[in-house]
Amino acid sequence: MITIRLLGGAKKAVGKPRVDLDRASASVAEILQFLVSISSESSLLNPNNLIVAINGVDSSALQGRQSLARSGDTVTVVTVVHGGADYTIDGNHVLIIGIRSVEGNAGKLVDRLRSEHKNLSIQALQADAVYGTEHPLEILRMTLEIEKRKIMLANSPEVEFLLRLACTDQISEAIERVGLKSGAAGCFVVFSQNREELGRFSDWIQIHFEVDDSTLEPSSQKKAALTKALRLKTNLDDDTFLKHLLERAAILVK
Repeated sequence: MITIRLLGGAKKAVGKPRVDLDRASASVAEILQFLVSISSESSLLNPNNLIVAINGVDSSALQGRQSLARSGDTVTVVTVVHGGADYTIDGNHVLIIGIRSVEGNAGKLVDRLRSEHKNLSIQALQADAVYGTEHPLEILRMTLEIEKRKIMLANSPEVEFLLRLACTDQISEAIERVGLKSGAAGCFVVFSQNREELGRFSDWIQIHFEVDDSTLEPSSQKKAALTKALRLKTNLDDDTFLKHLLERAAILVK
């Protein structure tokens, strides 16, 4: 029995989050044919718009559509939703992507991702600490300029970014204030000059998490929490509030 886990549009196409294929083995191509045969919206199962993973490994890194799943394996099929915002800053490609929640130890997850993607700079945040995608984007732009000028507070740009987004020069306080938390919505900010690896990281996120960039949008609840934590003025409009957040990030000095 092969377990097929369905996410995003693939889930909508079949009408359920999971189906079982009663076979000893099947290729990715055969699995997709099976899903089309039981789907009410087969247009959502265009292979060009799908990521298929076998036990968490992207089939494109195996034998593509000829990759073989066997009884006991879990095959994950997810529609590529192109979640996240992709930018370029001074030659660095940047991914900012929101997720619904993370399970397990968030710190160990980030450490593992950094060890597996050594060409990427990875930072993970609570979604509640992100006031729209422009917020982390502008702080990252600030961070890379500070790195260029060699006046960083931290030893790495991803930690510098964390400190400035949290508006503190204490790493432990920054992690507590804005770091990714288990069971809560989150945000990955990833940057590198290696665009291909950044793309593979984005694919991995879509396989293992429920991508939802709406978690990054400004809200009155976020504004209230950030106002209290950073002791900002109340009753500011969104643009002025964001400007204050960026000003607080910029004034940190050695």
